[in-house]
Order: sequence, then structure tokens, then C-alpha cells
Amino acid sequence: MFKRSLNKMILYILIPIQLFIFTFLVPPFQKPDEQAHFEQSLIISKGFVSCDKKSNNTMPIEKKYVDFIKTPYLDLLTHGKGKLPVQMFLKDLFFTKQNNQKINFNINHLCSFPIVSYLPQAFVLTISSLIKLNPVVSLYLGRLFMAVLGYLWFLYLFKKITKNYKLILLFTFALPMTLHQISSLSYDMIHIMLGLTFFTLIVNNRVKDVMNHAPTKYFKMFFVLFLFLLSKKIGYEAFILFLFLIPFEIKPMIFSSLIFGSFLFISKLNGFFDLQTALANSEINPLRQITFLLSNLNIINVLAATTIQRSGFYLQSLIGIFGWLEYGLDPLSYLLYGLFFIYVIFNTNFVGKYILSKKKNILLFIALFVSYLFILLLAFVFNTEKNTIVAHGVQGRYFIPFVPFIILLIAQIKYYLNMNNFHKKISFKVSPIFTNILSVLVVIYLISATFFSVFNRYY
Repeated sequence: MFKRSLNKMILYILIPIQLFIFTFLVPPFQKPDEQAHFEQSLIISKGFVSCDKKSNNTMPIEKKYVDFIKTPYLDLLTHGKGKLPVQMFLKDLFFTKQNNQKINFNINHLCSFPIVSYLPQAFVLTISSLIKLNPVVSLYLGRLFMAVLGYLWFLYLFKKITKNYKLILLFTFALPMTLHQISSLSYDMIHIMLGLTFFTLIVNNRVKDVMNHAPTKYFKMFFVLFLFLLSKKIGYEAFILFLFLIPFEIKPMIFSSLIFGSFLFISKLNGFFDLQTALANSEINPLRQITFLLSNLNIINVLAATTIQRSGFYLQSLIGIFGWLEYGLDPLSYLLYGLFFIYVIFNTNFVGKYILSKKKNILLFIALFVSYLFILLLAFVFNTEKNTIVAHGVQGRYFIPFVPFIILLIAQIKYYLNMNNFHKKISFKVSPIFTNILSVLVVIYLISATFFSVFNRYY
């Protein structure tokens, strides 16, 4: 009873209200890199496809958008802890006189952004331009569209995923950090939802007869994985290892791999813009960092030091550290999400064909471990200054697509421990009235905590 009532409260109350808070209460550009994401969505809506040279790339953009991007009080919010000047902001929100004169806008910093993950945002900005909405309203309309699209997409996956894995999907989507990013113009929305879609395809195929697998099912998984990797800049290529959790037939796997590999290589060519920029950076020298990693087992020191020093931050920011990493939730909220994590693990049960073999669990662990190492080492090579052995720039939100697989691994380990009598199930009866009241109180508290966290930061 508690499980059913809590699920409904989270699905239809907690998630929609928190999406509303993160969509409308957070001021413009106060989500990670949202200004750059708005700019990328805007230039795509104006016909941008790719940069054609290494530098001095410009594009004509209406002055009203440039003025909005350079709004002084929004810049102060981004780089400080000031409050939003509400009267001035409301004036801009309802401002109707717009300067549509086009001026050249430098887009060098946008050349390596993945286009596919900005198509929904660009669509909304195109519509808002056609109906002559001002830039502030356009941004909020874009946020709302992404939030609704993400929520409906999640409800579809939640309906389709096999019963044993529903809680895993629910926990991942209900994380405040997930909802914070789902309701932004960031490419994280498409990236996260494709990750959840890929997880759904993986686990659903585990419960079907291997002999009935058709090549189209392999192609579907490769295609979703391809879109997942295409929707993000370089850094998640090790995600392909999760394909080995399903039983592949040789011919369709070879066929799909050839297609997938060719298109993935071509799609990542724009990453050379980032590489060229990094190589020209006087403070961060990738070649020096690689040499350092490969000498005297420093790679082990870097991974150990980063994990030890930053693991607490990764966990906290995975649940939710918002804005430009300057505010978060209260301790009780983090505790409740931690308890929810434990609850999901102990209520994810497997029988018969739902169970991964021991070899598949080893592959699952390897896929998670290699993916973690890949992200940390990329951050160390391309985003970390010399004279430090701690990788900089990695945040908990980067690991959201891995959360379902992490829970799956822990739940599988729990299953095997149960088989060896290391764990005994404890069952007890609780009044339905009590469980319903508890669900309501928990949801009300989490909504209130999120609201006051955002409100106290900006207002």
C-alpha cells in the first residue's frame, strides 16, 4: 500500500510541482550554462548548422536577443549571490517594444555544441519569434515546453518499462537535479531522457525470449544509443559498453556496430573545435596532463584523490546543488532522497528471467567503472590546471544517466546475497491510513523545501 501511494504522490504531485518551481521560479540563465544553451537554441532557430572556420564565426541576430543575453542584473546573479530586482525584471518580462535590427553576434564558443539536442528548444524559439514574443517570455516558454516534453516522455517510459524496474526509473527522474535540468534549455533534457530510454530498452529486452530477437530490435537500441551520444559533447563514449548486458546475435550486432561506429565518428568531428581550443590554452595543457598521468602511476593517484575528495560533492550535486553550484537543499531533504534510494534497492526484486547472470553483472560493473574513469580523466586532461591531482569540472548531474544502471547493479548484488542467506527479508504490516499520511507529509515537505531553497536564493 505504501509503495502504491508513494508512487502516485511522486508521479502526479511531487514531480509536476517541482518542475513548475524549477521552470518559473528560477530566473533566466541561473541554471548551468543556460545562457550558452539559449544562444545555441537561438542560432539553430535562425538556420545555423555548423561553423565553417576556426575563428571569427559570426551570425546576424536581432538586437533584442543580444540585449537580453547581456542583461546586467542577470550577469550579477550568475557571478554573485545577489537577489533578482523583481520590478525591473517584471518590466522586461512584459516589455513589448522590441528592437529587431540585426547585429553580428560571435558564435565561436558555440561551434562544438551538439545540434540534435537543441532541436526542440530551437522549435519553440522559432514559434516565439513568429508570434513576436519578447526574449524573456521566449526563454520561459522554452523551459515549459522542455519540462512538459520530458514529463510526458517519462510517463510513456514508466508505462512501458517492465514492472520490476519501475521504481528505478521513478527515482532517477524524481531527483531534484534531474527536474532542474529537464526544465531548462540545456541539452541535458534530451541527454537524460535518451539515457532513460536506453535503460528501458535494455531491461525490457532482458525479459524476452532471446531466440525471438529481431535485427530491428538491435537497430532500435543502437539508434537510441547513437542519439544519446550525439546529444552530448565528447565524454560518454564508454556508455556503449552497456550494450553487452543484452544477449546479442552475431550478425545483427556486426551490422549495427558498423553503421553505428561510422556515424558516431562523423558526428564527433565537431569536437575538434574543443580540442583545438584546449591545445591553445596556456593554463591547461592536455599533452602535459597526459604525460603526467602516464608517469609514475599518477593515473591511480589522480583517480583516488579525486574520488576521495569529491565523492561527497558528487553525491550531493547528483541529488541537487542548483544555480551555479551556490545553493542546494536542506540536510533533511538529502536524507529523504537517500532513504528513497535505499527503499528502491530493497523493493527492486528479481525472479527467473529478470536476473542478470554473474558474468553480466561483472560486465555491468566494468561498464560503470570505465565510464566513471573516462569522465574523470577527460576532466583532468582538458579542464584541470597543473599542480593538482584532483580533476576539476565534474558534477553529480553528469552521472544521472548512470543512476538506473547503478541501482540495477546494487539490486542484483542484493539478490545474490539473499540467495546466500546474507540478508533476510523483514516484512511487517502497516496501516494504510498511516502510509498515506506519511506519503503526503514527505511529498509536502520536499515540495516546500525546494520552493524555499529557490525562493531564498533569488528573492
